[in-house]
Amino acid sequence: MDEIYRRLREKLDQVPIGFPEGKGAIDILKNLFTPEEAELALKLPMITKSLEDIAAELNEDPTTLREKLEGMASRGTVLAIEKEGKRLYRLLPSVVGFWETPFWPGRRDGRTQKLAPLWRKYFEEKFAHEVGDRKQIIFRIIPVDIAISPKSMITPFEDVLELLKPLNYFAVAHCPCRQIAAFTGDGCNHSLEVCLHFDSMGEYMVKHGMAREITREETIKILRKANEEGLVHMTDNHQGKITTICNCCGCCCIFFRMLKEMNLPRAVAKSNYVSRIDTELCAACGTCAERCPMQAIKVDDFAVVNEEKCVGCGVCYPTCSQKAIILVRKPENRIVEIPDRKTYINNLLKEKGLIP
Repeated sequence: MDEIYRRLREKLDQVPIGFPEGKGAIDILKNLFTPEEAELALKLPMITKSLEDIAAELNEDPTTLREKLEGMASRGTVLAIEKEGKRLYRLLPSVVGFWETPFWPGRRDGRTQKLAPLWRKYFEEKFAHEVGDRKQIIFRIIPVDIAISPKSMITPFEDVLELLKPLNYFAVAHCPCRQIAAFTGDGCNHSLEVCLHFDSMGEYMVKHGMAREITREETIKILRKANEEGLVHMTDNHQGKITTICNCCGCCCIFFRMLKEMNLPRAVAKSNYVSRIDTELCAACGTCAERCPMQAIKVDDFAVVNEEKCVGCGVCYPTCSQKAIILVRKPENRIVEIPDRKTYINNLLKEKGLIP
């Protein structure tokens, strides 16, 4: 039986963000796929195809196949979406995919209790390098818009409200990072229902009980509350439509853990801004230092920012009673361009050796 799961792991590793061999990988798959589902998964496409096309390729009855695929979609291993009246399916990768799907509903049950320690150990031993040690960084920090100096330029791809404008469907789910930490003894008190997902991914999650639908206005409220709470916005590291915005804490988030604990500086792309202190206004209260997810601020007679550590998130700004801290744009020679979506995907594929 292990042979089926070994072959499935190999298949799941042949995508930009794969599923490398490591302790616990097979046990994770056994908790996600029944043996019958694993057999079917080996035959499924990694790019979306219609039910009819998949049924023809597998020589299966479409009605029977749809029942199987919908079951796997509800278990979070297959993506199922509707487009132009057709039902489309594909096998989900590890990220964004079956690493998150069991935890998005926010349930503490037998399945998540088993998966949490397995994922944590696998992440620490192997998976962190798959996600966070790469040339093309997959996730980026979105700066808090109200923290940016009026004198600083901001592009639409760096403005969280601008990023929401082209989106039509909004959903919110529970944070996988904080749940895995909580289920393995290291949780925090930050809000859980803060993972935002959009359009087809959001619809899939709502239909299969992993998230709830919200309005654009509710989305903005969640983002503002996250700001107040000291959570950091992160999203896909490309221009154009985004699929998700995570609101991350410095203690449980895997990206911050990779930066701080695992010495993986390319785990997440910093914003093109850095915090700046007005020493004349600073009251040395230390609130900004307490909120900083990177421990990049030290306080003596006044607060001092370590610009090498600062990720430019701006969560230090909202609770500064003296308005002594603000985000300023980095010099042009330190600005990192955000790639367009096609370049981003091609970079990921090339790095994995999937295209020349």
